[in-house]
Amino acid sequence: MRNINQLSARLSARIAAGEVIERPESVLRELIDNSLDAGSDELVIEIENGGIDSIKVTDNGKGISREDLEVIATRHATSKIKAEDDLYNIRTLGFRGEALYSISAVTKLTITSFDSEKKEGNRIVIDNGERGAITRAAINRGTIIEAENLFMDIPARRNFLKRASTEAQSIKALVIARSLATPSVSFKLYSDGALKLNFDKAESLKERVMMFYRPMGIADADVMHLRGNDEDYSIDIVATTSAKYRSDRKEIRIYVNDRPVEEFSLTQAVAYGYGELLPGGSFPYACVFIHDNPELVDFNIHPAKKEVKLRNIKDIHHAIVVLLKNGIERVIPEIKSEDVITPSLFQSDDSKQRPSFFPQSDNTSYHARSHVASQPLRYNTDIRPRDDSWIEKAKEIRREREIKKERDVEVKEERVQYRYIGQAFKLFLIAELDGELYFVDQHAAHERIIYDELLKKESVQPLLVPIELDAEDDVVRFLDENSQIYERLGITLEKRNGKYMITSLPAVARSIEDEISSFISLNTGDEKELESNIFAIIACKAAVKAGDTLDRFSAEAILDKVFQMEEKACPHGRTFLIKLKESELREMVGRTK
Repeated sequence: MRNINQLSARLSARIAAGEVIERPESVLRELIDNSLDAGSDELVIEIENGGIDSIKVTDNGKGISREDLEVIATRHATSKIKAEDDLYNIRTLGFRGEALYSISAVTKLTITSFDSEKKEGNRIVIDNGERGAITRAAINRGTIIEAENLFMDIPARRNFLKRASTEAQSIKALVIARSLATPSVSFKLYSDGALKLNFDKAESLKERVMMFYRPMGIADADVMHLRGNDEDYSIDIVATTSAKYRSDRKEIRIYVNDRPVEEFSLTQAVAYGYGELLPGGSFPYACVFIHDNPELVDFNIHPAKKEVKLRNIKDIHHAIVVLLKNGIERVIPEIKSEDVITPSLFQSDDSKQRPSFFPQSDNTSYHARSHVASQPLRYNTDIRPRDDSWIEKAKEIRREREIKKERDVEVKEERVQYRYIGQAFKLFLIAELDGELYFVDQHAAHERIIYDELLKKESVQPLLVPIELDAEDDVVRFLDENSQIYERLGITLEKRNGKYMITSLPAVARSIEDEISSFISLNTGDEKELESNIFAIIACKAAVKAGDTLDRFSAEAILDKVFQMEEKACPHGRTFLIKLKESELREMVGRTK
């Protein structure tokens, strides 16, 4: 008895489709990629019942010839590559020849397209793998593709789909993600006949990203556009300053050659680039657009092309960190009078408050400053300014800032003429300066003052009774080679009878010897990291606390230092100062004159 069966072409097609098509979002992802590859710069997307009943994409691309319609949506049919070597030089979003074939195996797929050579429109219908005849159709440009009744003939798969509202929200997220990387393309999304998204063509990457950021309450002034070029790659980063951040990494978006990808090491590079600009556990809003040499990129890993292998990922990782470290500056937060909109990308349709790019009807839409661009943004090193010395220039900017700091020393030493108003909630010191009110967290500010004084290493005192360290062997070996690190921090270590002893400490640290000895006994690592961490411990313990009542003399001593600081953040990276303009305060109470 034979147990091995040869599967039918239709059944094997449906099995293969399961690797590419998981839900309505998967269908739309592939259709958008094809439209962009066809040179479209206008996309209209219509979905019914969350895309489960229908997904329709209308574009103004170059169209499909009648001859190509005859083989379209057959297995491994693609216009993107011809030979095996093409896999290592991919410049299009689609390339496998699996997408339309897989979609046609699990939907009723209707393709209507204009043949620009013969000046005629044609249509083909493929219903769950059954191909119909090509017929003439009334269409005068581009292509219209509609996928209906997803998984209708596969009830088990259809039952695993989410609710229509959930699938619709997933599609919204997809359209936003795709639109951010292609500012020269307009996107419209209709759901059950209602206009849900409207992204007009934009002048730049930043302007397109701002269409997404502004409804979140992020102003143009809170966002920077950084750019760097190298021989094989270019990087554009549109990211917030230190004034705007969130508690998760969800808004760190990574794109490689216009594809959104999941690459943790590059997400991590963004976090490293911000360093101490943000409080611990906080992350920026950032879109990183990488255009890499296609020969160094491999997307042929995941069926949905969500993963990527970059041969030069270490170089790109380093470049992102350098761009951010030298380009993002700390900004003092300001209290604004206008109401802050807190939109959610995943709002339900009955939400009363919507971001401006979620129109209420066909008559309302978000309009950005725009121009008509003839071609969508693609990987092309010629369209981006090339400057192979950008990293050196970034370092030069950093050096110029340091020189400026030195030049400003004499000015900073003069007392800033502010007016001390008082202490609020035994935590905030309030001062008035140049038409603005400043609210200063006394503990965090004093931490920074102590931290800066410690870095100068001016006051080191010997201990009458040395402190013995209870260190493990790996720490002892580390100290054998690196005890000079602590020496430079004002902490003297001596090895006696195989054990290390602390024999001197900074004067301000005399009350927290136990914390310091415990830290040294347990930690190894980078010098700068050790320096930052141990001084943060000392500064935190020695600083005035929240809840301490300060007299005028003590408060002004802190404020004098604060107004002279270049970096107004505690050693942990948390900004300790916010300001409120007089004009904003007047507006809050309705006094506009």
